[in-house]
Amino acid sequence: MNEQMKQDRENQLQILKKVEAEAERFFEQRNTGKALPFWDRKPLRSIGEQGMGAEAAMDLFVKEYGEGLALNSGPRFFGYVIGGVTPAALVGDWLTSLYDQNAFGEMDCMDRQIEDEAIEGLKDLLGLRADFTGSFTSGATMATTNALACAREWAAMKQGKNPNDGIYGLERPIVLSAFAHASIYKGLSLLGLGRNSIIEYGKLPNRDRGDVAKLEEQLKLAGDKPVIVIANMGTANSGEMDDLRAIADLKKNYNFWLHVDGAVGAMAMASPKYRGLFDGAEEADSFTIDGHKWVNMNYDCAIAMIRKEHRELQYRTYAQSTDVQDHWTENTAIEHLGNEGSRRFRALAVWMNLMAYGKEGFREMVERDCELAQKFAKLLSESGVYKVHEPVMINGFAFTLNKENVTDEEIHALERAIRAEGTTYLNPSGVCGVPHLRCSLSNWSIEEADVEKVAAAVIAVGKEFL
Repeated sequence: MNEQMKQDRENQLQILKKVEAEAERFFEQRNTGKALPFWDRKPLRSIGEQGMGAEAAMDLFVKEYGEGLALNSGPRFFGYVIGGVTPAALVGDWLTSLYDQNAFGEMDCMDRQIEDEAIEGLKDLLGLRADFTGSFTSGATMATTNALACAREWAAMKQGKNPNDGIYGLERPIVLSAFAHASIYKGLSLLGLGRNSIIEYGKLPNRDRGDVAKLEEQLKLAGDKPVIVIANMGTANSGEMDDLRAIADLKKNYNFWLHVDGAVGAMAMASPKYRGLFDGAEEADSFTIDGHKWVNMNYDCAIAMIRKEHRELQYRTYAQSTDVQDHWTENTAIEHLGNEGSRRFRALAVWMNLMAYGKEGFREMVERDCELAQKFAKLLSESGVYKVHEPVMINGFAFTLNKENVTDEEIHALERAIRAEGTTYLNPSGVCGVPHLRCSLSNWSIEEADVEKVAAAVIAVGKEFL
């Protein structure tokens, strides 16, 4: 055996104790450091002929690269839509790496039990109907691709095509959305349907919300052609959401596949206070939950939810077999229902998170984040430095400088200045054709003091741009 491997095998527990010590150091950095430090690129380091062992490699990383770590798992990072791994999810993830299970999801293996309990727990937490089934993926992009792959097979069968023959000869389904996240376009590209297949049917005036009347016009024009409708449970840019009830009601008169993108806002359903905003989501054929957003899971984790009546389509897309002759059953291994063959035991950390905090814990987190988003918006608006895009519906919103004709260059310069100041990070966006910054308060540990600190810093920086 290689000498370094031999020594590391003998010292594994000591090495893991060093990881614990590094966790203590990083938690302090997360409290006091810059939210997203600028990184000066260094020459690429070679591995060398002789290895240095696990402890020395870890020491090298912390010394040379630790200062470049983004603090996105902490309570002051409001950019993108990023949660932060909870203590329970961190325990689950460390155990996942320790146990190193290849979670094929066979019915006679323990990992399937945990995965099924995690999916059922999420359904219970969010109040979803019982006939949804779930599959873990590496992120929302792959969860979306999984769901849209099922929609593609549905469209093929509507045209009398055998999905096993591929997309050639398939009339491309019509894809309708008021606004689709970039990951939707990526998924359609991967599936051979093309980025240009999306028709943006239109939004309500000065809103980031679809105009359902215009959607119905497009459905009428489609006639008998297969149609996939993509609705939003909160957009990344503004936090607004589609009228899911009105869209779902259209299924009474039009036969289309309804996919609901819940990556941003699905967790709001954990609170009865906000669940009504998502009435109609239960009528979806598929939707996505992004675990490493508001569920506050470690990277990478998402779930593709599919109605059980469509599980056969999912199986025929993803079956790890040279020739699919049989059919999906309740006993089918989960490796046949998703993008991966060999699968990380992602479900363990989700299971741990759900068991640790229960419905009450996630309900409180959701309501706290939403209330603090309202407070943040109020502080920005009252400062006179910024204009907030209304309404602020859940935990995210967009805002811009309180001046006429704000340019992209100004917003990008503002982003860089806020990043350099270091208290928080916010990323540029655009809403209704106007350059904005956007924020999402998705972290489990955000408190009022964090919001006040971030608001003061963002306002101070913004004054320099008026």
